[in-house]
Amino acid sequence: MQLIDKSYIYFLIPFLLTLFVTPVVIRLAVRFDCIDKPGKRRIHKYPTPRWGGIAFFIGILPVFLFLQIDRQIAAYLTASLLLITMGGIDDWRQVGWKVKFLGIITAITIVIFGGGVVINSIGTYGSYGKVELGILSIPFTYLGIAGVTNAINLIDGLHGLAGGVSLIAFIFIGIAAYLSGNYMLAVISLAFVGALGGFLWYNFPKARIFIGDSGSLFLGFSLAVFSVFLTQNAKFPIEPMFPVLVLFIPIFDTLRVVFVRVFSIKNPFKADKTHVHHLLVRRGVSPVSAVIFLWTLSAFLGGYAILLIRRTSTSYLVVTLLVSLLFSFFADSLVRRRQ
Repeated sequence: MQLIDKSYIYFLIPFLLTLFVTPVVIRLAVRFDCIDKPGKRRIHKYPTPRWGGIAFFIGILPVFLFLQIDRQIAAYLTASLLLITMGGIDDWRQVGWKVKFLGIITAITIVIFGGGVVINSIGTYGSYGKVELGILSIPFTYLGIAGVTNAINLIDGLHGLAGGVSLIAFIFIGIAAYLSGNYMLAVISLAFVGALGGFLWYNFPKARIFIGDSGSLFLGFSLAVFSVFLTQNAKFPIEPMFPVLVLFIPIFDTLRVVFVRVFSIKNPFKADKTHVHHLLVRRGVSPVSAVIFLWTLSAFLGGYAILLIRRTSTSYLVVTLLVSLLFSFFADSLVRRRQ
């Protein structure tokens, strides 16, 4: 409980440090020509530095000096450092999707076998009871963490979108962790909220720096791993469907885009402009309004997930399926209007 008594420290240090470090990172990115130039898939009009992820990673790190580092946290930090390094190099010199994929798989391997971070159960469902994965636990963990990591990476298409959606998700993961008594995860989540708050000062509504692959991969990986921490701990039980609803926007949008590409016999890994945020902008919605709309929707779903926190995964599944249906109709209407 002492962690919670000093919770303001875990917010202020990352917030202020990221606020002061980001201008330095901007200058370094310009000096080393780590610049995102305007192009066909780009919405921005001016060359903009990347490496935003490095800035808030530096902002978050000191928080861990105040915490008792166990095996899981040590593995998570090691894997995160790997992703930040790989993402930073990709922001600078474009390493290619194969190298990024290998980096993500390596990071997941570190937390699974180095930290014991494994999805053993996918929740409790009515009379059926708790669904255990058994021998499928490790493959499912690879799939789940890789999926969320890439989902955050793929929604990074408008100023402040990936950072804002992640900030909102960390808020609700932190609240759930606090309510369940997992105070360490609560304060770490609060640290991410502080760091992202400091970063968004430079990233929204106008971007002086982009989050980059260094940031989006790190955020996606962190959200995925924290979701496992939150839902697979017997001491602090939260239903596994909770983070699915909290992260609904990036997860659903990624699945929808991949499905459409495969159904259209297109490369599912080739970038295009079929994500919901792209469709909103093409419909005439301003980029800032599109981001605020998706932030608001994320906050609403996160709040609803908190309201269901004492329920089984059945309740989360029903709500998720209903929202998926509504969101599918919404995305389809955007496509039809565009045509």
